[in-house]
Amino acid sequence: MPLDLVIHNAGVLTEESLGSLDADAAARIRLQFEVNALAPLRLTGLLAPQLARGARLVLITSRMGSIADNTSGGYYGYRMSKAALNAAGRSLAHDLAPRGVMVAMLHPGFVQTPMTGGRGDVDAATAARNLLARIDEMTPARTGSFLHANGSSLPW
Repeated sequence: MPLDLVIHNAGVLTEESLGSLDADAAARIRLQFEVNALAPLRLTGLLAPQLARGARLVLITSRMGSIADNTSGGYYGYRMSKAALNAAGRSLAHDLAPRGVMVAMLHPGFVQTPMTGGRGDVDAATAARNLLARIDEMTPARTGSFLHANGSSLPW
């Protein structure tokens, strides 16, 4: 059965700082790469033959994966893994475009979830509605975009 929408929503967040990059921190960073970047790429590779012409592939990423927007440092594994996911998404957009598959990297916002300790600017239901609106707006001309759930473009 052809797939017309695939949403990869993966997120492991641990905090690493420059002063604590020991073997345990390195293991946590590897885990974040595996879950946040490599798993969505591998799963897309497996699902690619089933993506219908005009399908939408969505990678739920984070503004923390923006190099230009990093104003606070830290969180090495999360930032690096989400930047890697964004890079993979951009490559996927190029590789899947001939088949008419659209790709978007979407940041849901600072969502009130257990991962954020309940802090955040938006509740999960609102974030989901905003993400669905961005998915509905996907076009071939905008494939490979890195967007906030509110519709604004995010810097790489």
